[in-house]
Amino acid sequence: MAAAPESTTVSSVRVTWRTVALAAASALGMVLASLDFSVNVALPAMRDAFGTDLAAVQWVIVVFIATRAGLALGAGAFADRFGLRIVYLFGTVMYLVSMVCMSLSPSLEPLVGFRVLQALGTGCLYSTAPAIAASVFPEHRRGLSMGFTSASLASGMVMSTLAAGPLVQLFDWPSVFWGRIPLTVMALGIGLLAVPRSVNGGSGSHSGQRFDVAGALLVLSLLWCLMIGLRLGQAIGWTSVVVLALLAAAPVVLATLVWVERRAGSPVLPGALARLSGFQTATGAMFLGHFSQFVIWFIFPFYITDSLDRSPVALGILFAIMSTCNILSSPVGGWLCDRWGVRPVGAVGLGFTATGLLVMSALDDGSAIWHPAGAIAIVGLGVGWFQSAAYALMLGSVPSERFGTASGAMSLAQASGTVLCVAIVGAIFAALNDHYETSLPEAEAFLLAYRDVFRMGALTAALGAIWFGLRARQPGRNP
Repeated sequence: MAAAPESTTVSSVRVTWRTVALAAASALGMVLASLDFSVNVALPAMRDAFGTDLAAVQWVIVVFIATRAGLALGAGAFADRFGLRIVYLFGTVMYLVSMVCMSLSPSLEPLVGFRVLQALGTGCLYSTAPAIAASVFPEHRRGLSMGFTSASLASGMVMSTLAAGPLVQLFDWPSVFWGRIPLTVMALGIGLLAVPRSVNGGSGSHSGQRFDVAGALLVLSLLWCLMIGLRLGQAIGWTSVVVLALLAAAPVVLATLVWVERRAGSPVLPGALARLSGFQTATGAMFLGHFSQFVIWFIFPFYITDSLDRSPVALGILFAIMSTCNILSSPVGGWLCDRWGVRPVGAVGLGFTATGLLVMSALDDGSAIWHPAGAIAIVGLGVGWFQSAAYALMLGSVPSERFGTASGAMSLAQASGTVLCVAIVGAIFAALNDHYETSLPEAEAFLLAYRDVFRMGALTAALGAIWFGLRARQPGRNP
């Protein structure tokens, strides 16, 4: 079948090899973006290989997610103007190059540097894959399409966490990067064959206006000033000149961004979108959801390996349990969104997340392995429901020609919640750990600090559930 006209959505035609391939391209894009969770399994190995500590190795996470967050919105807006194809393919190529470079990194510094390149590729994939999925399914199945997107994301998490443990144990930490190369090549090939130059009218609808380069760069600068400043404050002290300069620059950059965006012909985040109730609710809840649950990914690994004395394989299996529950619950959550509406599904999903985190906060060094397994399964079930509802609310609230921008905004909310969790909760965890170590052995101090931050995560998820339950409206009912 010939490619659909640029002004026609793919969902308006019958299912053909192209629509199947488009669904595969979307799924692979989300899988590649989520494979980075394997890095969390490898964090203890990186710490040991480079002879560093937890605080230093966290830069591998912070730099990547801060850059991805800052670039995602610009990538989505660029895709809306010039088509999803060019952004998807560019992101896949950058992802492939970064995998090769990182797997060959001789020390922590170049590894962190190449994570910036990977963040560029991942930001492009996060901004285009959900938009491609939304174009494949009919509009009345928007919830199911976002369940498909969330399940694809969780599938990558399962693959990465199951494979990461044995790979790290057999081949050390570089294997979590070179092991992704075959899938990246597959995604690039399918993208070249199947993704048309424009999906959902993304090309040409703003042809008379220039892309907002200044706005995209200012968003990136704002995220870097804020998140890197917070992380450096934890590492070198809050009175450092560099830290004070970065944190002081953040409000200045924000004011400049607002001034530039009000005058831009085609801003990276149009004010009309930002004022939509569905847009505000979905991004706010996504931020709170990821802020709450990322304690699992950057503190939980050290609880399993140090407190319970378990191997990377056991850690990978636990993460895979969470991701498998996410996969199973995501399509169900999407289907329920189409039947019941997004509000109950999203609120209950975040409620499950809060419950699982609260259970995890009660773990200690004598817990049997099935205790964290059961708790992390509850979190996975909740995340699947919530993410399906949040994406369905977002992409059901914005016009189809802004799917790229909407996907980029969701990626920005996810990444902002993740990095701020690492920076803020990481600083709180370090302070609590130091406080407890003044009177307790190191292992006991770690457990007490671990419990405190997981309680914070549970409270944040509960607040997100309340936010979503009070504000979410079924897509199409926003003013």
